[in-house]
Amino acid sequence: MLPKYDLHIHTNYSDGSQTFEEILIKIEEVDLKCFGISDHFEKGHNHSVSTSANEYYNHFLKIKNIAKEKGIIMLLGAEVGFNDKEILIPENIPNVDYIIGSIHQMPQNLEEEDYWDLYKKYVEKAVSEYSFQILGHVEGYLPVNKFMKPDSTFEDRRSFEKLVAIKYLNLEWYKEIAKEMAKNKIALEIHEMSESPRKEVIKIMIENGVKLSYGTDSHALHQLSKRNYFSEVTEQLGLKEKEFLKIEDLFNC
Repeated sequence: MLPKYDLHIHTNYSDGSQTFEEILIKIEEVDLKCFGISDHFEKGHNHSVSTSANEYYNHFLKIKNIAKEKGIIMLLGAEVGFNDKEILIPENIPNVDYIIGSIHQMPQNLEEEDYWDLYKKYVEKAVSEYSFQILGHVEGYLPVNKFMKPDSTFEDRRSFEKLVAIKYLNLEWYKEIAKEMAKNKIALEIHEMSESPRKEVIKIMIENGVKLSYGTDSHALHQLSKRNYFSEVTEQLGLKEKEFLKIEDLFNC
C-alpha cells in the first residue's frame, strides 16, 4: 500500500529549505495526489513562521490553485507545540485545515526521569483538552538537546530517542492516552524521518480506535520521496486504508 497523502512538510517560511513551488513539482514527481504544508507556527519556537498570516496564506492559495489544476489536493496545516498549560498558537497563524501537535520546548533544568515524566504530562494534557487533529512525532524528533553531545549526529539522536521510548514511554501509558485520542478524534502520526513510533504503539492505537496519519516531516526536497518506514509498518502490521485518517475529515475536498 502506498500513502494517499503526506501531511507533514515544511517550507522555507519556517525551517525547511524548499519553497511551495518546489514542493509541488516534487509531489508531482512522486505521484502523490494529496499533500499538506505544515510549517511551524509556535510561540517561543526559533523557526516559527514570522510572515504575516495574510502574506503566507495568499502565497499558499496561489500554489493551491495551481495544484488543483493538476488534479492535486493541497492542504494547509500547522505544526504547533504545547505544554501542560496551553497549546502554543501564535497570533499570526492563518486559517488552516489541520494542526499537528508536537512537543518542541521543555524546561532544561530537570533531571532525566523528571524530564520525561513532564513530557508525558504534556502529552496527556494535550490529547485530553487541546484542539488539534494529529499527534506528531511522539517518539521521534524528541526534545533531546540537553542530553546530546555537541557533535552528535542525526543517527545518534534517533538511537537515543529509541532508548527513551523504551525506558519511559511504556505501552501501558500509550493504552491510556489512546482512549483520549480516540474520544477526541486525534490521529497518531507515522513519522517517516525518525522511523517512529514503534510498531507496538501503532498496534495499540489501532486496537483503541485511533486513526493513523502519515508525514515525512520533509525539510528538503529529497526527503519527500522517502517511504521506508511507511512500507515496513504497513507490510508488517497489515495496515488497511480504513485505519488511516480520511482527508475528508480534515477538509471538504
